[in-house]
Amino acid sequence: MDTRNVYQSKKFSDSEKSQFSYTETRERLSTAEQLLQETRKQGSKAASKTEQVSRPERSYDHLSDIDPKLGSSAVSNGISMKDNTVFSTELLRESLDSVRPRYDPVVATAYFRTRSLDVRKRQIRITVPIMLFLSKVILDWQRGVEKRNRRKRAKEFLSIIASLGPAFIKGGQALSSRPDLLPPEYLEELQKLQDRLPPFPNEVAFSLIESQLKKPVSEIFVKIEPEPVAVASIGQVYKAYLRNGEAVAVKVQRPECEKIIALDIYILRQLSGTLSKALKMLRRDINLQSIIEEFGKLIYEEIDYISEARNGERFRQLYSSIPYVYVPKVYWEYTRDKVLTMEWVDGTRLTDTDKYGMDASRLVETMVRCSLKQMLEVGYFHADPHGGNLMATKDGKLCYLDFGMMSELKPAQRYGIIEAVVHMVNRDFRSLARLYVRLGFLPEDTHLDPIVEALNRALPDVLGASVGELNFKSVIDKLGSVMYRFPFRLPAYYTAIIRCLGVLEGVAIQVDRNFKILNEAYPYIAARLLTDPSPELQDALRDLIFKDGRPRWSRLESLVESASTKPEYDIGAALDLLSDFLLGNKARDIRSHLVEDITTAVDQLFLDIVLYYRQLFIRNISRLDIPILKGNMFSSHSRHLENDTSSEPQLTRSMEVTMKILAILIRSRGLEPSQIAELVRKWVMHAEGRRFGFQLSFGLAEKLSNRLIKLVFDLPDRFSG
Repeated sequence: MDTRNVYQSKKFSDSEKSQFSYTETRERLSTAEQLLQETRKQGSKAASKTEQVSRPERSYDHLSDIDPKLGSSAVSNGISMKDNTVFSTELLRESLDSVRPRYDPVVATAYFRTRSLDVRKRQIRITVPIMLFLSKVILDWQRGVEKRNRRKRAKEFLSIIASLGPAFIKGGQALSSRPDLLPPEYLEELQKLQDRLPPFPNEVAFSLIESQLKKPVSEIFVKIEPEPVAVASIGQVYKAYLRNGEAVAVKVQRPECEKIIALDIYILRQLSGTLSKALKMLRRDINLQSIIEEFGKLIYEEIDYISEARNGERFRQLYSSIPYVYVPKVYWEYTRDKVLTMEWVDGTRLTDTDKYGMDASRLVETMVRCSLKQMLEVGYFHADPHGGNLMATKDGKLCYLDFGMMSELKPAQRYGIIEAVVHMVNRDFRSLARLYVRLGFLPEDTHLDPIVEALNRALPDVLGASVGELNFKSVIDKLGSVMYRFPFRLPAYYTAIIRCLGVLEGVAIQVDRNFKILNEAYPYIAARLLTDPSPELQDALRDLIFKDGRPRWSRLESLVESASTKPEYDIGAALDLLSDFLLGNKARDIRSHLVEDITTAVDQLFLDIVLYYRQLFIRNISRLDIPILKGNMFSSHSRHLENDTSSEPQLTRSMEVTMKILAILIRSRGLEPSQIAELVRKWVMHAEGRRFGFQLSFGLAEKLSNRLIKLVFDLPDRFSG
């Protein structure tokens, strides 16, 4: 049974759906393939003028005996006319879009109602173990032992999910990042779920390649390895060599995969009402039908290899320019909805880099930098970066593989993630709860007081440490316990982020035991806060470094210091944004506090510098054993100096901070004399800037004049140290 046409409906408007004819779309595909064949023939004729070579047709059964180097002599079977190739490939890609599998529950219902026998058989296989499991959980809950038995039941649930096939394996992996649906014990067990099944026979795989590409395997490859190099629930991958000698990875979908997944989703939709009632007995009010439909769309994207190819191509365009990042290219001529051909990349797992003398720390840093750029800057990210989908190439680059599971973030969603980090650092849990409402995680009429209290109780142990000591898993575990108790509904993009960051930290820890994803992410977030002009991030920055209109200088110092370690940080842009903010109407109270704080800080710095050099002078004079220099001026210090002649004067806090700021300014990118002049001009030309400058100058003059008077008339007492 071919269920491709079951899920092939395509939206023409918000309310209208149309079912494409499977025969019609195949005819369009054949037209594109015929055009491609004509191009290939023309290229072959041109090549035959210079090389007349007769090649016997080879069966794929013998391809593994052929040396891949022979492929280079078969280049005449390739496409020689470049312009026609580009045109034909584009037409082919457009035609492929019309035969892609698409999820449509309405069409699925109509289709499977006519196949009741298949449905009943599979329904029994799924329903019996799930209902028996739910009965045990309900009984535990009624007896008051549900929490005590939770770990045991979680292990049983994992076993059931793993035994039910690819749809359930993928669903279990998705559930492992849903703290709003399942308690922590279940999440931990589901994270162990392995996407592995036994390989299916080569004959079946090669036959599918031929049926998809419309030609014998021997006409496509000069060699294909006899054993798959990777096997998963949806498909398996072979290493092969094209007739021009290029090595490729050929991903072939598992037989009946689409049929099984379509049937399983249909059955789960039927069971959703019963399962929802059972969950209500456990005081869990969950709309399972909407969750199942959302999952159906996601898994259909993953089994659509044309979609995966487009994902890979887009990912390559966006991120392959990042230093030390590599993304393999797609071979569209040999790609269909069930066969995906991509560039073969030689490399090793990240955990094996030591064996080959690679810089593991640089690979981890590259992985984190690229992932943060994906999630927080561009918004298009790889949602499944586990160890099998990441590779270290021979030249030390990080290579991304498998683009079936991708996710996308809108700007408001990206800003929301950064705002959440700011609220956590500030321990401002009410603002965090309001953010969750704004992002749609909580209903608008939710009473926030108990949630704020729960967050306050759950998170202090995690956030009491410095930002650099935060562990992502512990933060998510703490948040998850709150989300499970209250009516949170996490959108797909947020669960994808949880999964992505959790997997990233897990992979990185295997390379570096001390690695913490939040430690690496905070400097990037700091750089974004200081340089991004978006109103959302500017509000978050204000919340982070100002409280009740007063600057929190330690926060600002930490933020600038963290941001300065990242290449994305442009101090010129940061100062420009900060100037715009400080000159705005919202910063009127802040400007008055700034005048007070700056004058006090400069006064303290002046005092500290005078004391430091005076003490240094006295220390050096005391070592010279010149009686006349040990007169009245230093008599108050003589006894102290005799007792301690070895210690040197210490830098004060204000001096250390000043030196640190100067060091950051010196090494920062983007701070040119012309920019400094432009900033000064901006403040001078602005009325509020001139007023601020006058108040600051007057305050400094007053402070320094008072200090000089005390220095002259009250030196022994005021500067006795």
